[in-house]
Amino acid sequence: MDLNELIESTLRSQHLEEMQNRPREEYSPIKGMSSEQIERYACFLYKELQVRTQELERMNVRLDEIIDELKKSGKKIDNLTGLLEKANDRADKALLESKMHQKENIELKKMNATLQQRLNLMNSMAFGPSKSQKGIEKKKPVRGKHDDKDDFDGTSQSLAPAEEPAEQPREEKAPKESRERPGRKGMVYNKSVVGTPIIHKSDYSRLPPGAVVISSKFKVVRDVISRIEEHHFEVLKVKYADGHIRSVYLPIPGEAGAELYDEVVPGTHITASLLSYLLFNRFQMATPANREARNRLADMDWLTSPQNLLNWADKGAIQLNRLIPALKKVALCEGANVNVDETWLRYRTVDVKRKTYMWCLVNRKARIVIFFYEDTEDGNGNPKHGGRNRNVLVDFIDGARLKSLQSDGYNVYTYLDNELIDIEHLCCLAHARAKFKYAYEQGCKSAYFFLYMIGRLYRLEEEYRRLKLSPQEIYERRNDDTTTEIVESIRTRLYELLADGNEVNSDLMLRALNYLRTFWKQIFAYRNDGEYSIDNTIAERAIRPIVLQRNGSMFFGSVKGISNSAVFNTFIETCKQLGISFRDYFCRLMREMKKGRTDYENLLPMTIYQ
Repeated sequence: MDLNELIESTLRSQHLEEMQNRPREEYSPIKGMSSEQIERYACFLYKELQVRTQELERMNVRLDEIIDELKKSGKKIDNLTGLLEKANDRADKALLESKMHQKENIELKKMNATLQQRLNLMNSMAFGPSKSQKGIEKKKPVRGKHDDKDDFDGTSQSLAPAEEPAEQPREEKAPKESRERPGRKGMVYNKSVVGTPIIHKSDYSRLPPGAVVISSKFKVVRDVISRIEEHHFEVLKVKYADGHIRSVYLPIPGEAGAELYDEVVPGTHITASLLSYLLFNRFQMATPANREARNRLADMDWLTSPQNLLNWADKGAIQLNRLIPALKKVALCEGANVNVDETWLRYRTVDVKRKTYMWCLVNRKARIVIFFYEDTEDGNGNPKHGGRNRNVLVDFIDGARLKSLQSDGYNVYTYLDNELIDIEHLCCLAHARAKFKYAYEQGCKSAYFFLYMIGRLYRLEEEYRRLKLSPQEIYERRNDDTTTEIVESIRTRLYELLADGNEVNSDLMLRALNYLRTFWKQIFAYRNDGEYSIDNTIAERAIRPIVLQRNGSMFFGSVKGISNSAVFNTFIETCKQLGISFRDYFCRLMREMKKGRTDYENLLPMTIYQ
């Protein structure tokens, strides 16, 4: 019996029960029947009752089966509920473990960043930071606590102590058979050359009898002589016939070494050659005075005090200081283009410990480098030195009618346009590029576009240099359609990113964009003249030896020591720009000044050899 039959039978049973429970007055089926009819009706009812009883028994059996099935289903439901509860417990545990893993992942990322910074610092200390402005994928140099220039983006808020670009252009590669390699093609490698060679010939008389010379050639052998020689010159105190007394040295004709007497630096007992040797080691090799005296000179059997070396340097600075006005006059001549930069120094005395600044000015065309340092007094007579204020630069220029001045975009130079009205102020494109490079290394992919475009500008500049174009040709190339298209694409992308704040999700990228927007006119002013440079790296390279000296020495203990450093670095770097030896120049200068010459404009590194 299925469920429907069971329901129908139940309804019929209920109907019979209702029929039986009705009062007799309302319904009496035997009323009016005969006895036979009543007997037949009773038989029918008896049979019907038996059928109904059997159906009820079957229904009870079925109900018992259904109850058993429901009990079994209830047990299954209980089992499923238990399984679901266990699954929920496992899910909760998995969620908790996931949160713990996320927390551990964040901590691991922080630890990885810390270890990466330590690795970069160790690499920087071991190999030195990379200063190249050409490669995009190179590592970011580790910044020191005093490298605050990169925090300035041209806005007043910055004065206080990673998405894919819409299109990433790629440079099309030429086929291998037609691809040019200008860096290799036609390259000439310089061979090592050492001054004037000393010739040693063979003694042909020592050949055995019957021997015949087939050929001869000279074998090159190089040696270094490093020793200190002490010469004693007999100085005569002579009273002449007219009554005046004078101390003189009268050399014997042809005596070797007699010329050294004319090379003695005034106020010392060492020659200009020896002093230039000591100065070169200190200001180019970054060797402190104590290390020079106790290691290098002691190894050559000369025991002297480090203070002696400093005293001799003072005497040499006095002689070179006389040439500074003449050198400055040439560097700041009318219509000159100069590059300027500055760096910090440690200054410490008994009661003063501070950070001071030395400035560097480079005239690339005249190949002159001048270092200068502020050493003045304020209105109350108090000493004022080592300033970084732009007034230091303005006072040094002193109204010179320059054509242009190029610097970085630090706030020191922000208001130069108001101070130097007739001088065109240029900013360094390399500094702007460095800010985008920092942002790109931190994961901001939108910085790639600027790095690529600026790289194209640098490749054009390299082509101009390789082709040795004239300033007029360079000016025309810088303003042709190719360069203009690159600059305009940079400008368009700049303002697109500044307008869409959601796309710039990096503080470094925002700083780079603000820097480029603030100094846009000064950065691309290099296109106004073919003699202008695209960046300020010539001044930064000239100032790099001072950074090495700062890292190798402890501090300066006097203003005179800093001023001496400025003087010596001025002439050493100028000689390097001119391609001449500072030692040779210093010796020749001392000999000429010993003759009494005071025409200092003819004793400069670029004029003394003429």
